[in-house]
Amino acid sequence: MELPISGIEVLLCTPNGKDDLAILEAGSEPVEAALTVLPRLARMVGQNGDEAGASAAWANLTVTDFDVALLGLRRFLFGDTVACLFRCPAESCGERIEPTFSIAAFLAEMKPSLPKRVQPSEDRAGWFNLSGEGDDTVQFRLPTVGDQVQVLGRPHAFQLLSQRCIMAPKLSARVVAQVERAMAAMAPVVSRPVEGNCPECGAPVAMPLHVPSLVMDELRESAAGIHQEIHAIAESYHWDEAAILAMPQLRRRAYADTIRGQVV
Repeated sequence: MELPISGIEVLLCTPNGKDDLAILEAGSEPVEAALTVLPRLARMVGQNGDEAGASAAWANLTVTDFDVALLGLRRFLFGDTVACLFRCPAESCGERIEPTFSIAAFLAEMKPSLPKRVQPSEDRAGWFNLSGEGDDTVQFRLPTVGDQVQVLGRPHAFQLLSQRCIMAPKLSARVVAQVERAMAAMAPVVSRPVEGNCPECGAPVAMPLHVPSLVMDELRESAAGIHQEIHAIAESYHWDEAAILAMPQLRRRAYADTIRGQVV
């Protein structure tokens, strides 16, 4: 798959046992956990180096590219259709609904564009100039995953993020709003509500979508049985843990299912 902002080509792979353990041990904060896991299951074409270098490369990408890669991985491993369960927000309804959406169709709606007033900076790589009224020019860069991790959980996180990514004589609310509009055009937000209507009452509904949370939850659920599977295979075949962890997830699970079937 190709990431929409950087244009980087990414190759996806299925997890083995080591990856499953990393998924389960990655921690509870979704963005940080995804930043630990994604370099193991998605390789940038042309990117060489160790695990730390791969993680740093992902941290330097825009949040948009990161979320798109996570959705691409989700589609690769679990299919294109995503279903989420929640209740209709209308007071007179409250119906339990399970809307679905297509990842491919969702991402096809993203159309990054460069606003007319924005030009790449000639002296600062990765930065852009936003021309304002008169001779005023604001410099900014698109927020990266690393920026997001740095401000997570901190007081006034939005202001801190603005300070990291915007250079202006005065960081006023008007300047920030102008830059935000430019950023939204250049790198559309992926983690956003998916809108629809309640099938029971017809009320508009907005399904919250936070991509790192969605993907990490499903990866953890998929990896949850690894300890039982290692135990069953080791007990039956006397293979050591390293050999079992090296197996692709589907093969390890097939061995474990065979063992369980024999026991029954």
